[in-house]
Amino acid sequence: MTKRSRVLASIGSVVVFGVLLTGCGGENKPSETELRDALVGALPDHVKVTDFNVEAMQNEGNEVEPRFIARFNASVEVTDALYERDGRGRDPVFLKKTGEAGDEADLFGKSMSILYEGTWQHNVGIDGNTLREMGQPRSDFAGAKTIVRGTDEETAHFDALEQQNAEFTASTAALPLDSMITDFYATRGEFAGKYVIHEVMAHRIEKKSNDQAMVHAKYSYKKPGADKGAGEDRRAFTLAKGEDGTWQIAKMGFAGSGRVE
Repeated sequence: MTKRSRVLASIGSVVVFGVLLTGCGGENKPSETELRDALVGALPDHVKVTDFNVEAMQNEGNEVEPRFIARFNASVEVTDALYERDGRGRDPVFLKKTGEAGDEADLFGKSMSILYEGTWQHNVGIDGNTLREMGQPRSDFAGAKTIVRGTDEETAHFDALEQQNAEFTASTAALPLDSMITDFYATRGEFAGKYVIHEVMAHRIEKKSNDQAMVHAKYSYKKPGADKGAGEDRRAFTLAKGEDGTWQIAKMGFAGSGRVE
């Protein structure tokens, strides 16, 4: 006897699975073993069935086209620690533990079995959200850095962030930002040769990463050689750290892009 399984999408609060089992031809109805195997094949790898019982079964079709509906209950056990997201962050993803390996749960559901080309095909539906509420193995969050709340790895993560922020503050505190902004505006900005900064009235640094920040500046500008300012603007200047460890203004934002306050 062979078996292959497929999972069907679920809508609402019912998780629906589909499993195809090849049974012996000529059977009048699917056996309890087949229905148990259908459930086993549809459950996630971290969930194993420890008990299974068919409570009721009836044929809603006929002898030519049988369609058996069954109601069942099952006991399951998880084989891995389970987690759920704690917060909306993506890098890293923080997890909260929701269960341990060995935790048990009861499942209730229904199945529909039809005979096709001499084999029983089973669709299995589990009532409610029991499995979803139990959580997921940490491996299910593959592709993202994960940190479990309340562990040493969480402490180490925030200690590292604090150290990085201290290093960033120390490396930018002594920068002559006013003159750096003024020089970029006059020589490499979109108004190079047309206008120069008359006075930088305020600026604020916004850290983006360990190697990049935005300098929000409020300033007045004038034509080269003029004694008075011709107008005011607020722009965000991109501050980037090069491979040699020095900071440079790399780009000037659009008019009004700066947020000083």
